[in-house]
Amino acid sequence: MAVRLTWDNSHFFTDINDPRIEETVRQIKLEVAALHAACEPYAAAIEGADSLSKADYGDRIEAIERIHKQRIGVLEALGNVSTFVYSRLSVDARDTAASIWQGRLEQLDSLLERAMKPLEVFLIRVSDDFVQALVSDPVMAEVAFSLKCDRKLQNHLLSVPEEQLLSGLSVDGLHGWGNLYSKLAGTLQCEVNGELMGLASASNLLSSTEPEERKAAWQGIQGAWGEHQETVAAILNAINGWRIEEGQQRAHTQALHYLDKSCLQNRIDRDTLDALMETTYKFRSVGQRALNAMATASGLKKMGPWDILAPAPASEEGQAFSFEEAIELVADAFGEFDPEMGEFARMMAEKGWIDGEPTPNRSTGAYCDGFSKPREPRVFMTFTGTMSNVLTLAHELGHAWHEWVMRDMPLMAIDYPMTLAETASIFGETLVRNALLKRAETPAQKLAVRWQDAESASAFLVNIPARYEFEQRLVEARKQSTVVPEQLRQMMGESWQKWYEDSLSEYDELFWASKLHFSMSGLSFYNYPYLFGYLFSLGIYAQRDVYGEKFEALYRGILRDTGSMTAEEVVMQNLAQDIRQPQFWQASLNIVEAAVSEFEALVA
Repeated sequence: MAVRLTWDNSHFFTDINDPRIEETVRQIKLEVAALHAACEPYAAAIEGADSLSKADYGDRIEAIERIHKQRIGVLEALGNVSTFVYSRLSVDARDTAASIWQGRLEQLDSLLERAMKPLEVFLIRVSDDFVQALVSDPVMAEVAFSLKCDRKLQNHLLSVPEEQLLSGLSVDGLHGWGNLYSKLAGTLQCEVNGELMGLASASNLLSSTEPEERKAAWQGIQGAWGEHQETVAAILNAINGWRIEEGQQRAHTQALHYLDKSCLQNRIDRDTLDALMETTYKFRSVGQRALNAMATASGLKKMGPWDILAPAPASEEGQAFSFEEAIELVADAFGEFDPEMGEFARMMAEKGWIDGEPTPNRSTGAYCDGFSKPREPRVFMTFTGTMSNVLTLAHELGHAWHEWVMRDMPLMAIDYPMTLAETASIFGETLVRNALLKRAETPAQKLAVRWQDAESASAFLVNIPARYEFEQRLVEARKQSTVVPEQLRQMMGESWQKWYEDSLSEYDELFWASKLHFSMSGLSFYNYPYLFGYLFSLGIYAQRDVYGEKFEALYRGILRDTGSMTAEEVVMQNLAQDIRQPQFWQASLNIVEAAVSEFEALVA
C-alpha cells in the first residue's frame, strides 16, 4: 500500500496563490449580495410573522426554497476554500498568504450570516403551522431539525440590526482573539534539552519513553507559555467577556445561563449534563487509581503532570511505528468490525487525505475537517511514531468515517454537535485498543494495551472534568472583573485539586495557557463533550453482543441520526435508553472500572 504523510488537495486548488481561489471568492461575494437582497424584505415581515395567512404559505415557501438552494451553494463553495486555507495554516502558521485569506474568508462568512439574518429571525418567529408546512416541502425537509433547535432561542433573539451588528463585530472582536491564540501556538518556540523546537514537536515528546525527556519537554512548554501568559490571559478575558456581555443582552426576556447555552449548542438537556458530571465525580477515584497504577508500573511514587501521556514502560509500547504500520494497524482493527470501515482508513492514507509530517511552524493538536463538494474528509496530526500517535490517528479517522457515512445526506442534515461527534472518534479508538488486546499474547503486551485504557480513564474521568471545573470558575470570575494570570493559575490549581486530589506529584497550574480548547472562540466549554463521547461510545460498544450481526447497521444508523436528533433522541431511538438518568452513565463507568481493575492486576 502506497501511503502519503502529507495532504494532496490539488484537485481543489493547486496552491495558496491559485487564481481559482480569487475567482471562487468573487463569485461567492456576488451570491452573498444576491442573498442579502432576497432576505432583506423579511425584516419588515417579522412583526406579523406568527399570524401569516395560510393563503400566503405557498408563495412564501417557494421563495424560501429558492433562497435555501442558493445558500447551500454558497456554503459549499465557501467551505471548500476555507478548508483549503485552514489546511495551509495548520501545516505552517507563518504562511502569510494563507493568513490574509483566512481574514478575508471570515469577513465573507460574517457577510453571509448577516445577509441571512432577517430570514432566520423570521423563521424563528413564524407559527408552528407555517414551519410544519415549510419542512413538509421535500427540498426544505433538511432544515427541520436545525429550525427546531433555533426556535428554542425565541426569547433570546435581538433585533435584526442588532444580530447583524453582533455578527459583523465578532469577526475582529471575538474570533480575532481566537485567531491570535492559534497564531501564537503555531509560532512559539521552546527549548528542550538545549534544542529549539515548535510546540507541536515538544508536545509529542510528552509521550517519550524517557522520563527526563518528558519532564524537559513539559518544562520547555511551560517556559514558552509562561513568557506569554499575559497575552493568553488577555485572550481568555476578551473571549469570555464577549460571551458574558452577549448573554446579558440576550437575557432581555428570559435568563440565559452559560451552561444552558452550551447545552443548546451541543444538543443535550441540562439534566443530561448534570447527570453526566455528577455520576463521573462519584467515579473520579477510578481515574485516580489508573494514575496510581501507572506510577507503580513506572517505578514512580507519583505521576507528574509531564508523565500523564507517558507510554507503558519496558514493552512494545515503546516501539516506534512507521506511518504505514500505523495505518495497517488501524485499518485492520476497523475492518474487523466493518470491512468497509477498514478499507476507508486505507483509502484516506492512499489518497493523501491525512497530513502528519512534522513541520517547523506546525499547529499543535489534531483534528478532522473536510471539503464540502465533493465530500472529502481530511485528518491533521503530527505523527512521530508513538502508540499515542496511533490512537490519535484512530480517533481522527473515527471522525472521518462519521463524515463519510453521511456523505450522501443533505448539507444541513449533517451538522452534528460536538457531543455526538466525539462518539465516533472514541469508538474508533476503542476498536483499535480492543483489537490490540485480542492479539496480545504476553502479560507485557496486555499491560501495554491496558495502559492505554488507564491513560484514557485518567484523561476522561479526571482531566476533562478538571477543565470543565476551571472554565466554570473562569466565567464566574470574569463576571466580576478582569482575571489576571495569578488568579488563573490559582483557579486551575484548585480545579486539578478537586479532581486529581493526591494522585499527582504536582498540578499543572499553567494548563489554561497551554490548552488550546480554552481559547477557541467558536464554542465555549470545549471539554465535557469529550467525556460525553467517551462514555457514550463505550455504552454503544457494549451493545455489540446484544445486537450481534445487526450492530454494524445500528452503529451506522446512529451516526446518520446525529445531525437530525438531539443526543437524548438518538439514544432513545436507537438503544431505547435515557441518558438523562445516572444509570446510563454508570453502566459505561462500570466498563471503565473493570478495565482499570484489570490494569491494576497486571501491574501487581
